[in-house]
Amino acid sequence: MTFEPLPPVEDPESLPRARRRRAGRMLTQMRADERESYLEDLAHQVSPGIDLYLFAALSGLLIGVGFRFDQLALLIAAVLIAPRLGPVVGMALAAVSGSLRYFGRQLGALLLASFLVALVAALVGGIGDRATASVLAAGYAGLSVVDFGLLIVGASLMSVSLVRSGRIEPMASAAVAYELLLPAASVGYGLVTGQESVWQGALMTYVLHLSWAVVAGALVLVLFGFRPLTGSGYSLPAAVGLMAAVGLLSALNLGVSVLAAVPTPTPTPSPTPTATPTLPPTATRTATATATGTITPTATASLIPTATPIPPAALVFGTGGAGVLLRDAPNGESLSGLIEGLRVLIIGGPQEVGGETWLQVRVDDGREGWILARYIATLTPTPLSTP
Repeated sequence: MTFEPLPPVEDPESLPRARRRRAGRMLTQMRADERESYLEDLAHQVSPGIDLYLFAALSGLLIGVGFRFDQLALLIAAVLIAPRLGPVVGMALAAVSGSLRYFGRQLGALLLASFLVALVAALVGGIGDRATASVLAAGYAGLSVVDFGLLIVGASLMSVSLVRSGRIEPMASAAVAYELLLPAASVGYGLVTGQESVWQGALMTYVLHLSWAVVAGALVLVLFGFRPLTGSGYSLPAAVGLMAAVGLLSALNLGVSVLAAVPTPTPTPSPTPTATPTLPPTATRTATATATGTITPTATASLIPTATPIPPAALVFGTGGAGVLLRDAPNGESLSGLIEGLRVLIIGGPQEVGGETWLQVRVDDGREGWILARYIATLTPTPLSTP
């Protein structure tokens, strides 16, 4: 392999100690045969083995059980035992070195592992559990700034640890696995349960997270001195253009998703008092011997207030921090999500559908729909003591 040369250091001893260590690690400070051997060693470290698929299936099993029983702890355990996602760094390494064949092998390995996670999670968590296991899965069907930051930090640390120590940092890999394998599992779950919004959102999240992870890892490798191959005249512009296109697409979609996730206040029309002119009483003159002005009294209707029952207030409760889905009907299509602790008003129900009890609720912003009764805690007013 040949790399674009960088200007050599004139006098390494004159540099500060930190810069001397960095210069010693730069790929371009090596001879051609050393660079070739070094790249082969890194490629060997990130090449997947059979353990990638075994641990992926085990991770998918735990994710599926977590989806079925709404247990966030099982999802964390699945991420901790997830396989080391070396193919992510492998794709970044292939991007900066210009090896399309190696990039394809790493991408195929990662997609196969993600497919195993999605398949096992869907079979365990999705079959026969349409009504109750969708809360956690729906939480990974969208983008957020926190997830984006965790993904970038994890992918960058994976590349840094590979260059410095020749291995992948486990916690950095777990962070990337959280942002890739859980959306992959949500894709399988959404397909099996027939929830179109879940699997489509999770698929978009998976593709964008994978693209950004590769871009972040490649940028770190570039900072360490890795450069695209110059054997062909179009490899460097193609690599830079691909990264720029993926980055722009991801940034636009991330911005749209973040803005869409922000609740928009719904304007509530307020009654405007309208002045109604009232005619004064009219004096009726009667032709008699003595003209007297007689005022005719006008009957005034008095309004009698009618008591209107106030819907009982309640809170979204017992979801493990994941929230609950608001549906258009009992066991129907999902409309939006309600976070735990949100105040709602119970306006209908209960109804027994699919072996579950459902309640119709209204949110303060005007949204109405049905949620599972086991995720509702009714607020009981406490009378105040009078001294």
